[in-house]
Amino acid sequence: MKKLEEFLKKIHDSKSKIPEYASIIIKPGKKVLDVKIKKEAENILKVLAHEENQTGWFLHSVHIPLKNLGLSYNSKDKEILEYLSDPNKIKNKSTQDYVENILRKYIDILPEKKKHFFKTERYKKRKEFKTGAQLKGF
Repeated sequence: MKKLEEFLKKIHDSKSKIPEYASIIIKPGKKVLDVKIKKEAENILKVLAHEENQTGWFLHSVHIPLKNLGLSYNSKDKEILEYLSDPNKIKNKSTQDYVENILRKYIDILPEKKKHFFKTERYKKRKEFKTGAQLKGF
């Protein structure tokens, strides 16, 4: 998908080879047709994608500015991963809450092959199906 590739190129500035964002891929998707980029608090970017032969949108990735983590643009992936794995190290409160929320939903953040790219341990669907008899009010 061209739009997604262009967006990733912009936030990982190919000219200076110094990425400004840490990208966390939640669910890569197979045949992405369209993307929506939403700006959250503290310049955190959320990419929603729409897949071919699927209804609705899903969370493709989250992009967190390195300065929100208190890191410089030439930080190594290992340093960034420390902050993403342990949100208590993050001084920026809203970014800390955002990373904690990601960890709660998707278990863990793991390194990816590309520089400043990470992935989640698993993609968790929003709907949780309950089986068996349910007590009223639960």
